Amino acid sequence: MTVTAEALQRLELFAGLPPDVLARIAPMAAEERNPDGTLLFSEGASAKSLFLVLEGRISLEKRVQLGRTGTPRRASIEIVGPGHAVGWSSLVAPHEYTSSGICQGETMVLVISGERLRRLMAEEPAAGYLILQRVASIIRERLTSSTATLTYFLSVVSHELKRPLAAVENYLQVMLGGFSGELDEKQRRLIERSALRLSDLRALISDMLDFARMQPEQIRADLEWVDPLQIGAEAIEEVRLAARQKDIHLKAIGPTQYRPIVAAKRRLRQVVSNLLANAVKFSPEGSTVTLSARDEPDALVVEVSDEGIGIPPDDQPHIFDDFFRGGNAGDVGGAGLGLSIAKKIVEAHHGRIEVKSPYHPGKSGAKFSVTIPRTLTLPSQGGPPGNVALQSARQTSDGTVPVS
Repeated sequence: MTVTAEALQRLELFAGLPPDVLARIAPMAAEERNPDGTLLFSEGASAKSLFLVLEGRISLEKRVQLGRTGTPRRASIEIVGPGHAVGWSSLVAPHEYTSSGICQGETMVLVISGERLRRLMAEEPAAGYLILQRVASIIRERLTSSTATLTYFLSVVSHELKRPLAAVENYLQVMLGGFSGELDEKQRRLIERSALRLSDLRALISDMLDFARMQPEQIRADLEWVDPLQIGAEAIEEVRLAARQKDIHLKAIGPTQYRPIVAAKRRLRQVVSNLLANAVKFSPEGSTVTLSARDEPDALVVEVSDEGIGIPPDDQPHIFDDFFRGGNAGDVGGAGLGLSIAKKIVEAHHGRIEVKSPYHPGKSGAKFSVTIPRTLTLPSQGGPPGNVALQSARQTSDGTVPVS
């Protein structure tokens, strides 16, 4: 069936274009009817065609895989109906589809060569500008809607999952505290392991929620004067049970007091906790995990080092990517979000996070270094409090503060 300029005028992408331009586009378009389940285009494939939906619906799906060892799955990100277009990648470099398009039921589409349409847009710049402007507007609206829906969904799911988990954790803590009767060593060990698994699950839920909604401006809205020593002490306390389960020695190195620094307290503690938790998770039993910190004239530097399996050189450029897990992670649990979230938090502080593995010749393990500059200020531009109460700690002659 011949495609007419009048038919193109009724479609979202081409509405309002000059009749002579529509007359040039019409011969490029071909009607195509596809049965249910037809794969119109694949994520990552060369984007050669633009598809305009006349009848039926097309599901846009993304390939989702948690780490290189996870099972790849397809997840639907949007359903597109009549009057709309898919396959925008055929209009912009690098001309690779960013998702897969699958027909939901019998579907009729107009197929237009991306190369021919791009050539026309170059010859008719006014029309080309209008088309790209419309594409940008449509994509922006869809992205905003998808992001809002995802954030809302994760917020609801997170809240509903955290409530029963918190209740079970409270029951376990009551039992560990001896309030429900004496426990023998075997019972205590089993309950501690159960509490640890629940804590891991709660952390995973929090990571998923943070991943969906974390923005630099939200982090910087919580800036305040904080005591680095308190942040370190609280972070160590959060991983103490996990370390005890593996007989891992936690060691803190540094002075007994630090200069106050402007930071988002809860988020900076989350960075240190994530690094410590990773170090414990990937370290062998009986090893040592070290937290060290030092004041520099223009920054606070925090380092977490371990004696674990280390990070392969090929993986190191990617370890701060969302959902990335090292090739040697094996069966160790996690979604691959802890380090990417830590990086987002550090960058919101205008700082940097780096890794070195191995960090001692001939030894395994990894060392993460976090640098938080002293350039951040409060909205009031206020200076540090005159008398910050700092936690005292017993320090040995080599600067080590025993914590476990």
